[in-house]
Amino acid sequence: MTSFSRRSLRTFATVVAAGAAASLFTAAPQAHATSSIGGQITRSEVLARAQSWVNNGVPYNQGGYAPDPEGTNYREDCSGYVSMAWHLSSSLVTSTLPSVSTQESFSSLNSGDILDYTAEHTFLFANWTNQANGDFTYYAESNPNDPTHGPTAANINSSSLEGWPTSYYGAYRYNNIVDDPATPARPARVAAGDFNGDGKLDVVGIDANSNMQFYPGDGAGDVSGPGTPMLGTTGLWANFKAIASGDFNSDGKTDIAGIDANNNMMLYTGDGNGHLTGGTNMMPGTNGAWVNFKAITAGDFTGTGHIGIAGIDANNNLMFYPGDGNGHLGTGIPMLGTNGAWVNFKAITAGDFTGTGHLGIAGIDANNNMQFYPGDGTGHLSSGSPMLGTTGLWSGFHAIMAGDFTGTGKLGIAGIDANNNLKFYPGDGNGHLSAGTQMLPGNGLWVNF
Repeated sequence: MTSFSRRSLRTFATVVAAGAAASLFTAAPQAHATSSIGGQITRSEVLARAQSWVNNGVPYNQGGYAPDPEGTNYREDCSGYVSMAWHLSSSLVTSTLPSVSTQESFSSLNSGDILDYTAEHTFLFANWTNQANGDFTYYAESNPNDPTHGPTAANINSSSLEGWPTSYYGAYRYNNIVDDPATPARPARVAAGDFNGDGKLDVVGIDANSNMQFYPGDGAGDVSGPGTPMLGTTGLWANFKAIASGDFNSDGKTDIAGIDANNNMMLYTGDGNGHLTGGTNMMPGTNGAWVNFKAITAGDFTGTGHIGIAGIDANNNLMFYPGDGNGHLGTGIPMLGTNGAWVNFKAITAGDFTGTGHLGIAGIDANNNMQFYPGDGTGHLSSGSPMLGTTGLWSGFHAIMAGDFTGTGKLGIAGIDANNNLKFYPGDGNGHLSAGTQMLPGNGLWVNF
């Protein structure tokens, strides 16, 4: 808001001097800024700067100032907060923020942009959580009773946002904001399934030597190691980008599908004793069809009894390729629109986490939260909801697998965490998870998977 509006909301009359306010806070622990004051800044740095005031509990006070992570002071109100996040040379007000930005449509909003009601209030757009439904998160300095906060959930279609009619806001993009450099995602090259026919879920994965290793499960949430090779030790799996498991040829044995170095989806059939043979192209006649897919998972999303592949494609849409029960896949169909809603998802897995009999998708979103999107049994999904809070717990995870590893009849999620340990988070059957436990004793054993 402007530096003189909403004075009636103040809970104290004494104006806090800038130097005194600054002394109350220390910079949030993070790397030194890569931007300079008034210079180009990446979207991720804008959000990191916004988070620093949340971490430090900066209050709302139009007469007070607080430092950014480098020690520069900005006014403790909505427009001062945006000015700090954008790393401006001074604290602008709501009416002058458009002078350093360009107006855009609501549908074009991206991380680090703002919604600005130039007469009164502004806040920082963080991320779309489901753009098709209008769901997003944001950061704001609202008033003394609702100081620095975020990421906070909202919907762009709501009649009001932050206490003002949504129609009063315009969307703006800072003129010096730039997209973050694209970095290749770390391949998720592990999968879960019963590969030895004992009725217990196992874990398989591609190791540092590019061999597929088998880790049998004990049915109590643990796996044993070291792994044993499933298809020799010749480094056959070098440059595979992702794998998924399922009975793709309807023989009652768990197989492995994976995107190979030529960007083809290849099928390796299991023998029920922990070994594989193959592979064969699951989409005959195509070449390199799976280029730039970021994550895949397997399941019967349409109730045919045949396992297919779901994956996030190059356009950041989640597509489902139905299986024919003979090891082949059909044409892909979008599972939740075609608006690129799955951008920045780090990993996905399939499962019926709510006991409906329909498979849904769980995935780690841009805010590092595990979201579950229920399926309708016809290949489509509905809106996501968090499975274990919204605290960014899943930061650093690079692979996840759904399964009932403990024999409770309820699906949980296993994944390789930021410390390269394999952990299992049990499910409650209602779409929620509880705290994780390590599945294979040792520290960092899954570093190269």
